[in-house]
Amino acid sequence: MSSLAFAQTVVRGVVRGVVRETDGPRAGSPLGGATVSSPQASQVATTDSAGRFELRGRTAITTFTVSHLGYLPQLVQVSGASQPLTVGLAAAGATTLGEAIVTSKYYRQYTTQTVSSALRLQTPLLALSQDIQAVTPEVIFDQGSFNMTEGVSRNVSGVTRLEISNNLGPYLFMRGGQIASLRNGVDLTPIYRGPVPDDAAVIDRVEFVKGPSSFMNNIGDPAGSFNTVTKQPTDAPHYAATALLGSYDFYRLAADLGGPLTKSGKLQYRLNAMAMRSNSFVQGDFNKRLLVAPVLKYQLSDRTYLAAEYTFQAFSYGLYSPIVMTPNGYGSLPRDFTISEASLPPIRVQDHSGFLTLGHRFSPNWQLTARGAFLVDNAEGIYLWVTGANAANPSVLLRNPKYDLNRSQVLSQQAFVNGKFTTGALTHQLLAGVDANQKKFLAASYVEYNKTDSGALVYYPLDVNAPAYGAAVPDYRAPEGLAARNTEQTVNYASAYALDEVALLGDKLRITPGLRYTAVQTSNLVSGVVSASRDQVLTPRLGLSYSLLPSLSVYGLYDRTLVPQAGTTSAGAAIAPLRGSNRELGLKKNWFDGRWTSAVAVYYIKRSSIVATDPNNSLYRIEVGENHAQGVDVDVVGQVVRGLNVVVNYAYNDSKIDADANPLLVGARTPLYVKHVQNTWLNYELPARLVRGLSFSLGYQYQAGRGERYAVATPRATPDYFRLDGGVGWQSAHLKVNLLVNNLLNHDLIATPWQRNGLYYWVPQAGANGRLSVSYAL
Repeated sequence: MSSLAFAQTVVRGVVRGVVRETDGPRAGSPLGGATVSSPQASQVATTDSAGRFELRGRTAITTFTVSHLGYLPQLVQVSGASQPLTVGLAAAGATTLGEAIVTSKYYRQYTTQTVSSALRLQTPLLALSQDIQAVTPEVIFDQGSFNMTEGVSRNVSGVTRLEISNNLGPYLFMRGGQIASLRNGVDLTPIYRGPVPDDAAVIDRVEFVKGPSSFMNNIGDPAGSFNTVTKQPTDAPHYAATALLGSYDFYRLAADLGGPLTKSGKLQYRLNAMAMRSNSFVQGDFNKRLLVAPVLKYQLSDRTYLAAEYTFQAFSYGLYSPIVMTPNGYGSLPRDFTISEASLPPIRVQDHSGFLTLGHRFSPNWQLTARGAFLVDNAEGIYLWVTGANAANPSVLLRNPKYDLNRSQVLSQQAFVNGKFTTGALTHQLLAGVDANQKKFLAASYVEYNKTDSGALVYYPLDVNAPAYGAAVPDYRAPEGLAARNTEQTVNYASAYALDEVALLGDKLRITPGLRYTAVQTSNLVSGVVSASRDQVLTPRLGLSYSLLPSLSVYGLYDRTLVPQAGTTSAGAAIAPLRGSNRELGLKKNWFDGRWTSAVAVYYIKRSSIVATDPNNSLYRIEVGENHAQGVDVDVVGQVVRGLNVVVNYAYNDSKIDADANPLLVGARTPLYVKHVQNTWLNYELPARLVRGLSFSLGYQYQAGRGERYAVATPRATPDYFRLDGGVGWQSAHLKVNLLVNNLLNHDLIATPWQRNGLYYWVPQAGANGRLSVSYAL
C-alpha cells in the first residue's frame, strides 16, 4: 500500500504534517510515536499523540521517511504546495509458520525527542547541553492524574512536593530547592502562593528543566524549573470528552474541541472546558472547580501567525490545607482528622490568565516570536490554626481563626529571535531576546479578627484524643477589602540575553556560550514597615555537548541564576535576591530509534541569600545564609520492549546548610530534604492477537531519608514513604477506559512533616482509593 502524501505547509528547511493509519478499525486515526527522518534534517522527529510532527533541516528538505514498529515505512517526496501534509502508514503483515501475527498499534507516547517551541530552542533533546525531561498526556492519563499536584512529579527524577495545599500551587522541589514554574515559557509565578495548579484539561505536556536555563528565563532556583505547555489549535478537527469518577464522591467531566473555523484553515480554535466536584478523606473538606480555556490562532500569511489564549478557573473548597498537629508524634492521628469546623465558609479563588503571541519567519533560518501574558488571582478564606502546644494541657489544641484576602497580579512580556548561520566550518544556532516582568501582591493577610472586648484572642479548644466538633466560628470579611491591606509588594525585572550554539566536527561537538543581564527592583510594605531594593546582575552560561554516537551524547554545563525575593525584615531592610550556580555532567542515550531514552546526570549547586519566615512574626522574612546540594539523577522513559512502556527514575541528593544566622544549623540538612527518591511506572499492553487494546499498569513511589519542612539542628526520625498503585485499561480507535487504584496497600502515609513549639505537624495522605477514566475522541 502506498502512503497518502499530500502537499504541506512548506517553509524552506521545515516540514510539518500529520501521520495517520490507513487501514483497520483505526483507519484515519492519528498515529503517535512514528519516527520522521530526512538526510537533509539535523534531527529525527517523533509524532505526538495527535500524530503531528515538525522536521527541521539545515537545508531544504526534499524527501523524508516515516516509520513505525508494525507499519510499512514510507518515503515521501516534498512538494511545494501550501496545504497541510498528511502521511498514511499501512500495517505491515508478519507471518511465522503460517500463523498471522498482528502487532499492537496502540502506541503510547511516553517519551519525546524534541522540546516545545515555548523553550525557545531548536536543538533535539539528545544534543542539548542540559537535562530536560518531558511528561506526556499519555502518562498523565494512564496514572489517573487531573492536574499538576496529582502525581505528575513522580515521572521525573528527584522531584517532590511540598504537600501543604493542592489548591494554591504545585510547590515542586528538586535538587535541594523549589523549582520555578513557567507556562508556555512565560514566568507567571506570583510573589507568593501559586500559580494555581494547571489542569490536565489544558496540558499538552510538562517539561522539567534540570538546572538554570538562561535560554528561557534564568529567574529561578538553580535546581531548575518546569514548563507547562498548553493545548493549541490543530489543522484537523478534534472532538473529545473525558469523564472521571472516583472515591470520595469524585466526579469530573472535561471537553476538548478544536480545528479550523474557516474553509481556508487560516483561523483555528481550541476550546477546553472542565467541571468537577469531590469530597475528601478528610472530614469537612471538599473541592469544586470550573475551567474554561479558549484559544484562537490566525495564520496572517504563510510566514506569520497570531494566537490568543485565555484561561479562567474558579475554585471553591473546604480547607486551605489538611495539615494536622498533635504533641504525640508523627502519624499518631487518624488520616481523616481535621482541626477545621463545618461552620467555616468555603475558601474561594478565581484565576484569570492569558497569552497573546505573534510569530513571524523572516526566512528559512530566522524567526521572531513576541509574547505578552497576564495572570490575576483573587483568593479569600478563613481557616483555623494552632501556633503551639497548650502549656496547661498539650493534648488540647487551642485553635484560633485567621482571615486571608489576597490578590496576585503578573504581567510578562518577551520577544526573541532564533537564527541559523555559518562562519567558515562552524554552524551557529543563535537565540537572543528580552524579557520583562511585573509582579504585585496585595493582601489583608493572617488577620486575627476573633477577639474579646479586651483584645484577647478567642480560642476553640479541640482534644486530639477525643475530638468534639460543632464550634460556631464567626464569619468575617474585610470591611474595606484590599483598601485596608497590611501587605503590598512588587517585584519588577527586565533582562536581555544571547545564547549561541556553535557546532563543529560535523555537528558532533556543540559549544553553547550564553550571557544574560537582569535588572531587578522590589518594593515592600508589610504592616507599616517599608523597604525597597535595586540589583543588576550578569549571569553567564557555558554548555558543551558531544555526540559519541548518533544515539549517545555526553554534556557538561555551568550556569548561574538569581531569584528576586520580595519581603522585608522586621527592621525594615529589603531582602536581596537569591543567587545560585550549577555545575553538571551528564550522559544521554536514545535506544531503538528513540522508542526509549535514558539520562544520567551528576550536579553540584550553590545558593546564597537564603530567606526564611521570621519565627517571631510570619509577615516578615529573615536572611539565613547559604547552602549547597550535590547528587545524581537517573531517568529511563519509553517503550523498552514491544507493548511495555516504563517510567523509571532515581535521585540521590545530599544538601546541607553552609552558613546560617543560627550557627547550630551549619551542617544541617536543608528544608524538605529527601536523600533517596525512586519511582517506577510500568504499563504493558497485551499482544493484539490475545486481546486488542487491553493493558495493565503498576507503579510505586518511594522516598527515604526524609527531612522536615524547616531546617533543624537535631533531626527527628521521619517515616519513609512508599505508595503502590495499579490499574487496568482498554482502548480502541476512539475510546479509552482506565481504572486505577492508588495506595493499593492502604498504607498510612504522611507528607511534609515538621515540628515546632512542642507540636508535630504533617499532611495526611489518602488510603486506598480508585478512579475510573473514560475518554472518547473523534
